[in-house]
Amino acid sequence: MKYKVGCARCYEYERGKVLQALKEAVARADGFPKLKKQMIVKPNILAPRRPEEAVTTHPEVVKGLITLVRETVSSDMEFVVADSPGYIFTEQRDMLFQVTGMADLSRDGLATVELLSDRGLVEVEKEDAKSLKSLRVARIWLDEKYSTINVAKLKTHVETLITGCIKNIFGIADRKTRKEAHASITQRKFLDAIVDIYALREPDFHVMDAVTVMEGNGPSHGNPRTGGWIFASNNALAIDMVAAYLMGYEDPLSVPLLKAASERKYGPSSLNDIELVGATLEELRIDDYKRVVSFISQMPSFIRGMVHNLVYFYPFLNRDTCLKCGICKKVCPVDAIRMETFPIIDRAKCVKCLCCHEMCPNGSMALRESLLKKIIKR
Repeated sequence: MKYKVGCARCYEYERGKVLQALKEAVARADGFPKLKKQMIVKPNILAPRRPEEAVTTHPEVVKGLITLVRETVSSDMEFVVADSPGYIFTEQRDMLFQVTGMADLSRDGLATVELLSDRGLVEVEKEDAKSLKSLRVARIWLDEKYSTINVAKLKTHVETLITGCIKNIFGIADRKTRKEAHASITQRKFLDAIVDIYALREPDFHVMDAVTVMEGNGPSHGNPRTGGWIFASNNALAIDMVAAYLMGYEDPLSVPLLKAASERKYGPSSLNDIELVGATLEELRIDDYKRVVSFISQMPSFIRGMVHNLVYFYPFLNRDTCLKCGICKKVCPVDAIRMETFPIIDRAKCVKCLCCHEMCPNGSMALRESLLKKIIKR
């Protein structure tokens, strides 16, 4: 079976150019599937950061998508644009939507913009799950009267290497479930938790904003750079594998999250299973893309599990810039941080999930490398 991914060049977020690129990418992916009148659009709205910082899905991509659906499917479609931001930002919703530009969608009458949790949560038991047997997720996401479109942002990620379409669906889970996932004792358990959440309800269609992407130590403190593409497909893993190749992963399944999803049959088993339309793989590749460095994925599988506990990033506080806001303490899934004017990390409890780094508003909770990681880099 071939999974089709539509590709279209797009170098800037000028409205007309974004809409044209979306038209081309979606058409090259064989168009939208049959959609219901009511739709949920799930962008990445991780934190109240400006669109040009490449932390969140750009609002022009969401606007263009809604416009395209109304032009090609039905003009009376109703849209809910919703996400669950990082932990503490649920309490700052007005600022979140305003700063990310998502508030414009509501003001322009294009969509209702809300948090995924606004319409309640539902507990789901999944005996066949690999990691999370009990999950609490947004009720609206599981409501079959809605069609769903996933609009991901291509970024690096210090835990999963890449955040794209599959990782974007992690946001349907509530804070407790996400904390439980982050507290997983092994990397594979965490990756399986992400796939467990994704598998609850696969979106009907996927779009990836790779116009401006993030490199370095993403998903919130990396650096924006030009990516130059919009991708579309009915399969999340297919887009993520194409995006991983763009980032410089010659074998996209060397990215553990993508390998975990592939092993569980959520898409291609190799690049040979993907039909690219609108580009070649070599046209996509960015040779100087600054990825998160991971040596674990390059090691033989029989020693990866042991080495994962020795080769890692760990959080380290820069007191000179710390705001003493306590956000890191609030988001820690294992209560490894206490406040004594400044945050104090209990290294015995810390599981190195890096949530504190991800949610730190100004990057004061920085990253350091373990000694073995430094030695291997040399």
